[in-house]
Amino acid sequence: MRDGRAARAAEAVEAERLAALVPAERAQYLVEAAESWAAAGRSDRAGELFAEAIADGGHVVGDARSYYAGFLFDTGRPDEALRALAELRRSHPDDPFAYVSGGEVLEEAGDLDGALTWFSEGLSRFYRGFDTADAVDDATLMQLLTNRQRVRRLLELPPDGWDDITLSAQAVLLADLTDP
Repeated sequence: MRDGRAARAAEAVEAERLAALVPAERAQYLVEAAESWAAAGRSDRAGELFAEAIADGGHVVGDARSYYAGFLFDTGRPDEALRALAELRRSHPDDPFAYVSGGEVLEEAGDLDGALTWFSEGLSRFYRGFDTADAVDDATLMQLLTNRQRVRRLLELPPDGWDDITLSAQAVLLADLTDP
């Protein structure tokens, strides 16, 4: 366990170094450092870096606030986590992966209805009139669809049109993996 934490601390130090060296990607590296510090058992430092990343305002795949919300849940602060996600949602993030991240945070916290809302909202907001080929070609679309389908199954909801597209796209991807 100690070696794992030491490795994560080393990753955090490297990500902080990169944040200082690459200003255009500072926020992304700060989030990576924060996650590594959290995994290394340094939630104090992780919290500081999440705050810096959010204040920086630079691009982070999935939005820094969604990762911060996950950190807040993990550190026993669910009310703060829900507020962070509500603020993120109100801001209408322009990155569809923010809806993947936000939904995954809620799913992990056990809020399946909330997760379903995030995944569905991401699909409605960024993807209109898509089909199986679109899902196969777009990793974020596929992730939203797959996550949504999984949550709908957990909620014991009947399949819908988006679930049908998900199944078709999964079959295509599986065939591609197994076709020599």
